[in-house]
Amino acid sequence: MNVVSASRASNKAIAARALAAPLWLALMLGTTGSAFSQNANADRLVAIVNGTPIHDSDVQMVDEIVGRNLTTQDKVERRETLLKMYIDTVLLSQVAKDRKIIDEAELQRRTTFARNQAMMNHLLAVVGQQAVTEQSIRSAYDEVVVKGGNNEIEMHLRHIFFPVKDPKDDATVKAAEQKANAALKRIKGGEDFAAVAADVSEDPVTKAKGGDFAWRVASEMGKEYADMALTLKHGEVSPLIKTAVGWHVIKLEDRRTRKPIELEKVRDRVAAMVAANAQFELVDKLREAAKIERLDTPVTSDKQAPKGN
Repeated sequence: MNVVSASRASNKAIAARALAAPLWLALMLGTTGSAFSQNANADRLVAIVNGTPIHDSDVQMVDEIVGRNLTTQDKVERRETLLKMYIDTVLLSQVAKDRKIIDEAELQRRTTFARNQAMMNHLLAVVGQQAVTEQSIRSAYDEVVVKGGNNEIEMHLRHIFFPVKDPKDDATVKAAEQKANAALKRIKGGEDFAAVAADVSEDPVTKAKGGDFAWRVASEMGKEYADMALTLKHGEVSPLIKTAVGWHVIKLEDRRTRKPIELEKVRDRVAAMVAANAQFELVDKLREAAKIERLDTPVTSDKQAPKGN
C-alpha cells in the first residue's frame, strides 16, 4: 500500500462525519493546540500599555488565533509582529471605550462566543490527546491500513524498451519494432534477459540495471503493459508489446501481494485520525443527549431538490 493510498485510507473513518459537519466545527475538530497550556509561574510580563499588562501568554494566544495568517517564519520577527498586534488591539479598544461607541450587548455576545469557543477548543484538544495511545494507534492502523488495504498484486519486472518519439512516423515505429524483435529473438535463443537489456535497451533509467523495472502494481503501468504483465508466469518473457510510447519486451521475475505501508511511516496520520474520531464521537454524543429546540425555520440548501406542491 503506497503513501497516497494510506493517506486516503486513514481519512475514511472520519470522512462521512466531516462532510456533514459545519465548516467551523470541521476546522476546530482535530486541533492539537491548547488555549490554556501556558504555565502561570513562567508567564513573563513583556509590556505595559497605558497601565494594561501584556504577558507571554497573551502573545501566545494571539499566535494561536491569527498566527496562521503570518507569512514570516523568523521567530523573532514573528513574535514582534504578534506583540505589536496585541498592543494595537489594547490601544484601539481603549479609544473605543473612551469615545463610548461600544454596543455593550453586542460586545457581550462576542465575548461569550469567544469564551465558549476557547473552552471548546481546549476540550477538543484534550479529548483528542487522551484518545491517542499506542494501543489506539495500532488498532486504527490494523483496521484502516492493514485490513482496509486493497491487497494489490505487485510484480517484479524487467523490461527492454525502444521509445518512439513520433507515433505517426511509420518509419520510426517500424525501426523500433525491428529492434524489439531482434532483442526478443536473442532472448528466445537462450541469452540472458538482463544481459540483452543492458546491451540494447534504450531506457536510460533501467538499462544499466539489466532492465530491472522494480516492483510495480498494474495501476502504475499503462494498460497494454499491465494487461500483458498480469498474464505472465514466473520467469516468463512476453511477446512484443506496443504502447503509445514505443515497443517493449518484459519479463516477470516474481509476484506478491503488496504489503501495507509501515506504521512508522504513517504514525502521525493515524494519530490525527484517532484524535479526530474521538472528537467527532464526543460531538455526536452531546448532540444526541442534548435537548435542542429549533425555533426558526431551517434553511433549505440550494443543492436540495424542492419539495413537490
